[in-house]
Amino acid sequence: MSSVDVNDGRSLSRDIGLLGAVSTVVAGTLGAGLFVTLGTASSTTGPSVILVVVASGVLAMCIALNYGWMATIFPGAAGSYAYVSRTFDSRLPGFLVTWSKWLGYMAADAVLALGFGSYLQVFYPSVDAALAGFGLLTVLFLVNLVGSKGYSVSQNIIFGFLIVSILVLVVPGLANVDVANYQPFFTGGFDGFVAAAVPLFYAYIGIAVAGQMGAEVKNPSRNLPLAMAGGTAILIFLYVLTSVVIYGVVSDYTVLANSARPLATAAEAFLGDTGTTIVAIGGLLATASSVHAVMAAGIKMPYSWAWDEVFPKKFSEVSDRFGTPHWSLLTLYLVASGLTFWSTGLSQAIGIATFSYLIAYASVSVTVLYVLLTGSSLADEAGFSRPLLLGVTGLVGALGAGGLITQAYQGSLSVYVPWILVGIVVFAVYWYRGQQRDVDVEAILATLPGVPSDEYDPAIRRTGDD
Repeated sequence: MSSVDVNDGRSLSRDIGLLGAVSTVVAGTLGAGLFVTLGTASSTTGPSVILVVVASGVLAMCIALNYGWMATIFPGAAGSYAYVSRTFDSRLPGFLVTWSKWLGYMAADAVLALGFGSYLQVFYPSVDAALAGFGLLTVLFLVNLVGSKGYSVSQNIIFGFLIVSILVLVVPGLANVDVANYQPFFTGGFDGFVAAAVPLFYAYIGIAVAGQMGAEVKNPSRNLPLAMAGGTAILIFLYVLTSVVIYGVVSDYTVLANSARPLATAAEAFLGDTGTTIVAIGGLLATASSVHAVMAAGIKMPYSWAWDEVFPKKFSEVSDRFGTPHWSLLTLYLVASGLTFWSTGLSQAIGIATFSYLIAYASVSVTVLYVLLTGSSLADEAGFSRPLLLGVTGLVGALGAGGLITQAYQGSLSVYVPWILVGIVVFAVYWYRGQQRDVDVEAILATLPGVPSDEYDPAIRRTGDD
């Protein structure tokens, strides 16, 4: 039996609709960005951080459109891995682009789980944050174990409550804005403005997370680009609205810049203790939804590597009952749980995650430009055709992400480089084993991770339920 035949029995089920994909992008991104970064990033630039939010949002939208377009061509699992490996007919570049992201996903799940525990302490001060985070990881592990349908339903519910909690805080805040609080607007000049760009872009770091789940989204040629672009638009709106409010109700921006919970600090200015409660509820929902999305997306990379036979094949096995890549899920759960109790170095791991995300974003943007400029027939298989727009978004995405990489690499290379070397060794071992077994790499690359071979056809994959 060929590898392709074996993989058909390991494919994933398309159970996530448009709302589930949008909630994956939005609710899966808000956890760190909204509740911390909007305040702390102002330390170098003051209230003008509002404009940084807009500028970062423009870059994020360009990247979202790049991912959305590639997703209509390759609607498989693991997003950037599938786009890069299939475009260039080679497993290695896609593997290198996503290897470090896997580490980042596991670290991010641990950090967000700890964040959930810290917000829970607002209501129960004696709760151990690590134990609370472990409890959340365990519950969401079980939810993800039963398949993408359970994930989609639960994430949609969390998403609804999260949006309500944010609007309950922000809408009354608009009535309490004092424009005098925005002065001075630029406090750090051009250098300070640019310095705020990297931490602010972290607020958009999950915009392409739905692409990791491309093999599970219904009608992917329609829903994936809508989810990524639409979800990013919602994030921009929420971030701009929230930043306008928090800098408009607090007279001294340094109070927000130095606060571990800037939204709570701002809310206290016009809601008193009620503001702390609202923000704490929002923080619980945001961190829980982010852990949920990161867990669901993070398991797709080892699953896809195993599908392509550059990782242990066990990681592409799916549960007979639920159709879930359970070994990949179990690994992420165990590592993330362990990191919640051993948090030394987690901040550096998150820095590496941001660095690796930027590498992936730049790589996918370059891939878009490659498809357009070479006149590749892949462009004919896309769900939509906007060559001029995509030329602009590809260029902005490549240059913008590349520019941020020159700032984000600081402090990351000491771990990133050894980790990449480990990945190269892993890839080389499985590549050599494949050579010994005469694995048909061309046949593997003619499939999509997570997608049955009879579905991977342009005429078929543009159909499906909404």
